[in-house]
Amino acid sequence: MTALDLGLIRKTARGTSHGGAAPHSLDRMTDLQIARRTVIFTVDAAGITSLVDAARQDIPGLTTNEIILSVVNHNPDTFWAIARRDRFNIAAPRGEGFLAVLPLNHEGTRRLIDGSLDTKKPELRCIARQCERPAGIYVWCIHAKGSIAAGIPLVLQKFSTPLYQGVSIYSRPVTKEGLRVLEPLGFSPGAHYDGLFAPHLQMLDRSDDLPPLKAVPRDPVTVEVVRSMEGMAQVIAVRGAVYMGEQRCPFEEEFDGNDFSATHLVCHKDGEPVGCLRIRYFAGFAKLERLAVRDEFRGEGLAKRIVGAAIELCRKKGYGVLYAHAQKRYLPFWEARGFALMGNREFVFSDFDYVEVKLEIGGHPQSITLHDDPYVIIRPEGRWDAPGVLEKSVSRGVRPAADLR
Repeated sequence: MTALDLGLIRKTARGTSHGGAAPHSLDRMTDLQIARRTVIFTVDAAGITSLVDAARQDIPGLTTNEIILSVVNHNPDTFWAIARRDRFNIAAPRGEGFLAVLPLNHEGTRRLIDGSLDTKKPELRCIARQCERPAGIYVWCIHAKGSIAAGIPLVLQKFSTPLYQGVSIYSRPVTKEGLRVLEPLGFSPGAHYDGLFAPHLQMLDRSDDLPPLKAVPRDPVTVEVVRSMEGMAQVIAVRGAVYMGEQRCPFEEEFDGNDFSATHLVCHKDGEPVGCLRIRYFAGFAKLERLAVRDEFRGEGLAKRIVGAAIELCRKKGYGVLYAHAQKRYLPFWEARGFALMGNREFVFSDFDYVEVKLEIGGHPQSITLHDDPYVIIRPEGRWDAPGVLEKSVSRGVRPAADLR
């Protein structure tokens, strides 16, 4: 779906390509001199609605505002407003046109190529979230008339960041103008992905833009959510060594009956379990507890890593307040993490004195809500940014129900 100025794009692209060849690298697109006169930026729901309503005059059959807003809420990188620089007011940004894309995951890209993806009403489970690497990027809609059409390469340049580098871009022009505008940007007829081919799509093949693989030093320390009995056994071993062995806490006090209603984090160093923490959830807050690091691994900043991972997990779950019971001798540690003493209540259990501490945290931009795709909500704890095993089961389809009468 496109409405734009073709001559300007073609003229600009010819002026920067060598020997008349279309530039195939998005990095080279930024050399378009006229693009310097345009600005691209994100807008709020009201701004999106205004731009899309204006586009309907030129693009019949454009999908509903509700669908576009749901996609943008799922991944804010899907909608970019375009304006002329000399008319742009940073205090009150207002777009003159826009480009919208669908960053598709593996299933979504396959469905795009085989024709089963409803691009007018795309399922959110087919769209990658903001921090996920997509398998393909579909140019969903362009409305860029006159000189602001020069902002299109700037929007596409956004998809040259490491997260998107090497991901091919697809389009389905519905007009001759839409078909011809893509050519100077490097698109060519026909699209392929995962052994499938679609002659009706245009494709900017960016597989050659993948950077060479570089050896990344492995971090010897990891903090992960416990997802197996083996992981739980490691947590029990660490807590047994620290609380029962060192602090002489009775077994029934250490393993208090709350372990099966909580999330556990386990910290490894070079594969060896060295620390852990437990998180329990209440209506308005999450409680961090049972933080433990084995004696021989203390002084290496592991407790800080564990608490940091716990804070990030709780943010993604949508919690804004974290609460903990801190042994008085360790109060400086919690304060260094941003926790503040709550009043003057002091109390004792298992032979140590404690105080209450609280941390108010800002919401995570990708926190899980009831409006998220159901496949995201059923992903493994802490791994909401990557497709889970239940999503892979979709390929099996629906099994006929057995008659149990």
